[in-house]
Amino acid sequence: MKCHFNIAGSERRTRRSDAFTLLEVLAAVVISAIIFTAVFAGISGTFTLLTTSREDLRATQIIVSRMEALHLEAWGNSTNQSSQIFNTSLVPRTFTDYFYPMGLNSTTNEGTVYNGTVTIYTNLSLTPSSTYGNSLAQIVITVSWTDSGYGASILHSRSMSTYIAQNGIQNYVYTH
Repeated sequence: MKCHFNIAGSERRTRRSDAFTLLEVLAAVVISAIIFTAVFAGISGTFTLLTTSREDLRATQIIVSRMEALHLEAWGNSTNQSSQIFNTSLVPRTFTDYFYPMGLNSTTNEGTVYNGTVTIYTNLSLTPSSTYGNSLAQIVITVSWTDSGYGASILHSRSMSTYIAQNGIQNYVYTH
């Protein structure tokens, strides 16, 4: 009978050690909350980075598209070609373009608005000096947009420049 009593006592001790204390449960909840917060912050930061990268890529696409179009515009000469590159109705000095996020209707939501400027510098003074400075133009295209994330508006801007020669590809395309 003595053996039977010890077995019951050991079963009682085992049952007590199988249960969790309130302190252990609270520690598990705190650790779970920290892990959940870190995972959520990581996912949120990834989406923010992805959105910023898409907007930056779209700005680069807009600039490159405008530059490629300018390379095909005729410089013109005084006899038989009209100048397209210096005509502000053909090459506007300011423009607006949009980025339409996937899944949004372009008639109701235009997404990110890009405002751009085209600046053309002529009669360049080059270093070292050259005789063809007056047949060369520098084109600078700047695009800016506002990112309104997390309650703060952040102004972004991208700019690229290129040179166009009076007897470059634009005259070949224009005359052929």
